[in-house]
This record gives sequence, structure tokens and C-alpha cells, in this order.
Amino acid sequence: MRDYMKSLGRAIDLLLTFETHSQLSVEEMAKIVSLPRSSVYRFVRVLRERGLLSLEPATKNYRLGPAFYQLAKMSGPDPCQLACPQLEMLVAESGETSFLSLRSGWEARYAACVESSERIHFTAPLGRAVPLYAGASAKAILAFMEEEEREMYLRSVRLKRLCTATVQDKGKLKQKLLQVRNRGYDLTQEELYRGAWGLAAPILNGEGVVVASIAITGVKFRMPGRKLPRFISLVQQAAREISEKLRNANSGEVRKTGS
Repeated sequence: MRDYMKSLGRAIDLLLTFETHSQLSVEEMAKIVSLPRSSVYRFVRVLRERGLLSLEPATKNYRLGPAFYQLAKMSGPDPCQLACPQLEMLVAESGETSFLSLRSGWEARYAACVESSERIHFTAPLGRAVPLYAGASAKAILAFMEEEEREMYLRSVRLKRLCTATVQDKGKLKQKLLQVRNRGYDLTQEELYRGAWGLAAPILNGEGVVVASIAITGVKFRMPGRKLPRFISLVQQAAREISEKLRNANSGEVRKTGS
């Protein structure tokens, strides 16, 4: 029984390594949890068989599997499902791609996307994780995290140049995050992807904790210009509506409206 509990604890430890990583190799997992690679291989094989881990063919790394996300859905309201009307509204009103990002440890993960009908447009590949310090959708989450947690992240993270406008100075990043908090949204250009701009607002759960963001993104030559104030209003409205849905869902209320 004692050996069984120890094995269970190690399997859970392996799953928890994905809290701050989108993909990991067996070698990386073994290093993080301080276990022999042979032991990690055995745990990974069982977790994969149960659908809790999936193998990424291109990289030969592992990521969280469908069974894990199914269990996560059972634990509370699904922000992706709740956000569908708002995502569709943003595309209809702005003409640009809209997407939802969920906080996943020290990263933001693209969880839902409605693409623009424009011939040239950006998309948000579902499941892709990005660092919290770059891009409007990620920084909208980082800015609204609790101060203590945000400071812990900033102390530990190494700011890498991901695109032409990625902020690499922590002092400047703190200033930008303060601006995001004061304005209630973030607007960026080429922080994460070349030729892209993004506009995002945070989504809070029933406890007032930031759990996600909603954003629109477009190509550089279609920057909003005069439409920017309206786009900001639309994105903030969408974020407020989804936040309200999360609060209602957590309190047991059920609404059948599309907003």
C-alpha cells in the first residue's frame, strides 16, 4: 500500500510539471521531479494509456492529454464554452480574429478561436502556450494577477526577445503592466509575432481572480486607427460579460441568454 501511494504521488508530480510547461521530454520531466529516466518512462506510458498525457509527434515531447482536460471541465464552468458568443461578436464587429487565452501556470494557453474572414489574417493555434510577458492576451493576464504572485513571476522569469517589440527590461515591463491595470486592457504590436497587433482585456472568475483574457488580433497594415476606441469598448464589454457568466455559474445561477 505504501509503495502504491508513493507511485501515485510521483505520477501526480509528473502531471504537475506541466503547470509551467506546455511540452516536456522524458529527460526534462526526470530532471524536474528528480527521478530516473527509466521510472519516468514507466509512469509516462501509463499516463499516456489513460489519456492524461499525449505525445507530440513533431517534437517527441509530451503534453497534457484529452482525459486531463475532460476532468478539468468537470471541475467547474468551461470558459471556452461561455465565451463563444463573445468571440463571435468580436469577429462580426471588428472583422478580425478573436481568441480566448487561459492562464496555465506561468503561461497563457490559446483555448478558443474564431478566425477572421479576411484573406490575410492571424489565428491562435489551440493549445499553444506563450509566456505571460509578451503579447496583449498574455500581459492582460499578468497585469491582473495578485501583486505578490506577479512579483514572484517577474523575479523568476527571464525576458527573451520573441519579436521586434518584446519588452526585455523588467522595469519597463512593470511600467507597462501598471498601465494595463489602469486602463483595463492591453494593446500591443509585434511583441510576440511579426506583423501582428493585439488588443486584450482580462477575464475574472467569481472570486475576482484573473483566469483568462479575450482578445482580437490582426495584421499590421490593418491597425484599427479611428476604430480603436470602439474596438477597446467591444473587447472590454466581452471580458465583462464572460466574467459575469463565470460569477453566475460559480454561484449556481443559470442564464440562457447569448450575452
